[in-house]
Amino acid sequence: ARLAPVVAPAVRNLRFTPGQPLRFEAVAEVRPEVEAKDYRGIPVRRHAHPVDDAALDAVLQHLRDDSAVFTDLERPAALGDVVLLDSVRLDANGRRMGGTRAKSRRIELGAPGVAPELNEGLLGAEAGQERTIEIRYPDEYPAPELAGKSARYLVSVRKIQAKKLRELDDNMAREVFRLPSLEELRSRVRRNLEEEEGVRVRRELDAAISTELIRRNPFDLPQALVLRTLERVIAEATGGREIPGDLHKQLEERYRPGVEHSLRREVLLDAVARQEKIEAGDEEVAGEIQRMAQADPKQAARVRARYQSAERREALRDTLRERKALDLLIEKAEIVDEPAGPPLIVPAGR
Repeated sequence: ARLAPVVAPAVRNLRFTPGQPLRFEAVAEVRPEVEAKDYRGIPVRRHAHPVDDAALDAVLQHLRDDSAVFTDLERPAALGDVVLLDSVRLDANGRRMGGTRAKSRRIELGAPGVAPELNEGLLGAEAGQERTIEIRYPDEYPAPELAGKSARYLVSVRKIQAKKLRELDDNMAREVFRLPSLEELRSRVRRNLEEEEGVRVRRELDAAISTELIRRNPFDLPQALVLRTLERVIAEATGGREIPGDLHKQLEERYRPGVEHSLRREVLLDAVARQEKIEAGDEEVAGEIQRMAQADPKQAARVRARYQSAERREALRDTLRERKALDLLIEKAEIVDEPAGPPLIVPAGR
């Protein structure tokens, strides 16, 4: 019947009489096929932040921090020291929880972002010691199973170390990044920041245009599709672990708005592509696979093997069609450039 069910069809009215053909009815929920309207000339504001010297210097300082040299200390840990440790989370009965082990983590005591309980629990620690530390996580913590809760950890201290920063000079550029000079390093960093800013602006335009497109084209989603997608999102967020029913319901409520928005966007971009006769040819699919392989040479063979499957290549083709449909919406949008707000902020720990 050339249907594309969003979940396995439900079989009903099954009839099987000896000597007669097997008969049944299959009820399938399919992806909605809508007609997109008013998708040209969507008004949107664009805010681009120039890459200034302050942003560039901040990244260079982070690179300097990441390339620090560590020397072992033969004394208890004090503020400013680095503690090299292994850790594992404990359950309510004090047993070690599988899948929660972390090895060779470096914790700089007193550094921004280090939990106060962790600072206090590691002060005075010595190499070879084990300590149990309880940490209270904020309500907005990204891991749902820890948000707003306390967790206990058994930490095994391996070393107490001092952290020594390199000089930000040509030697650092050559020894750490294999570049001829600090100036070349600065040039590379600036180029990367400008590319990232371009991606951020594109993402902002995507969000604004998608939201307005959805507002202009309301339609109902098959609940089976929403529930299937929710299950996948929750499984990814929880690492596939089994979770209690109450928590599962909370996660459904948290993720449902985003899931429904994403599905509506996908359906409408597919409609735009269909109405505008946008396609992605075999050469484009092959070119995208090549681009992904070149982006990560160590995984190139795995990437190419992954897309040997006809199903995966078709999924990639759909992604490229969606991208081209969005390109059209951006090209036809009424974009107003507004003065940039605060300077570009480089994420901590970059």
